[in-house]
Amino acid sequence: MEENKNNPQEVKVKKGWWNSKTKKNKVSFIISIILLVLAVFFMFTMAFARTFYGDEIGDKVLGEGIPNGFVKIGLAFAEGSSKIFYSLGVIIAIFVVTFFIDLIIKLSTRNGKRARTTGSLIRSLIKYAAVLVGLAVVLTIWGVNIAGIVGSLGIVTLIIGLGCQSLINDIVSGLFIVFDDYFSVGDMVIIDGFRGWVEEIGLKSVRINDRVGNVKTITNSSINTCVNLSRGDNMLAVTMEASYNEDPRRVEAIILRELPNIRKRMPMCTEGPNYLGIDSFSDAGVGYKFSCKAKTENRFQVQRDLNREIYLLFRDNGILVPYKQITVNPADPSKLPSASEEDKELVEAFFDDKRGITPKTTSKKNKKFLDKLKETFDDSVNKLEGQ
Repeated sequence: MEENKNNPQEVKVKKGWWNSKTKKNKVSFIISIILLVLAVFFMFTMAFARTFYGDEIGDKVLGEGIPNGFVKIGLAFAEGSSKIFYSLGVIIAIFVVTFFIDLIIKLSTRNGKRARTTGSLIRSLIKYAAVLVGLAVVLTIWGVNIAGIVGSLGIVTLIIGLGCQSLINDIVSGLFIVFDDYFSVGDMVIIDGFRGWVEEIGLKSVRINDRVGNVKTITNSSINTCVNLSRGDNMLAVTMEASYNEDPRRVEAIILRELPNIRKRMPMCTEGPNYLGIDSFSDAGVGYKFSCKAKTENRFQVQRDLNREIYLLFRDNGILVPYKQITVNPADPSKLPSASEEDKELVEAFFDDKRGITPKTTSKKNKKFLDKLKETFDDSVNKLEGQ
């Protein structure tokens, strides 16, 4: 018992295949076995109908003079062997022809995105046409009147057209995508929020691969908007912050001196990197913005390289890169200027007006008294100075 606990794999083996199934799966399995046995028994009785049911039923099932079903199958194969071989020959021939045509188109349209897109559409069209032609030829070999079927397809075509509107929309949309040059095979696009490279454009759908293991297939008619990222070099931007304690002129001087060296270390940039200037003022510091251009297939690596180079530029030159933190800076009251009397009167008057308070006014008598008192005080001061 202790060994079973220490070896869960052994417990799983001892549990058995049947015991690991749920009750529903067991019932489904039993029903399937019963149906299989009944089907085999029925086919066996039909093959030996003459033995089981007599000559009368045997003649109806197998035909007169045929002892069992195996003989009937052999005769049918002998009679239709030529048709079978012809059908296989047609299928193989169409497969070979389609393979070589597909290879020729692929080789002749591999240069240029436009050529690859057109080749992808033509190869998709050839596959559909090959299936239809092969089906028609095989049916003709077996004696089916294809001309009569095609001639009577008027009503059938109408029914199919009404029932396959989405398929027709997909085909028409695919043609517009190619002819209006929305995107091409090999372009990086964003469709329905999915970003990736276009691998194939078919009559019915477009296949996009994000190159990290995800492949998305989108029907042509469901593509309402598309962002094509491959029609020009991609602009990349990086904003690196420096502390407010840093002199921006010193920081910018270091940046301008080191940018030529960064350009040498980033050959995948088609333009730049360039310094654009101070871009932002955040809670932590001043943002210095850089930009460069790169091809679509290199944009992610160039973005990572630019981030690294700018960070190392700041770090190696002693430029403080801030991060969010709580800093307590107590104020010094002795260094803070005080409001003048005029400032106080102006502010009080402003808020009194907001509150609807009537400003206080002195009477004429009080004003005259104050003026006389001031004159007397001035005269006394002048006399003292004269002595």
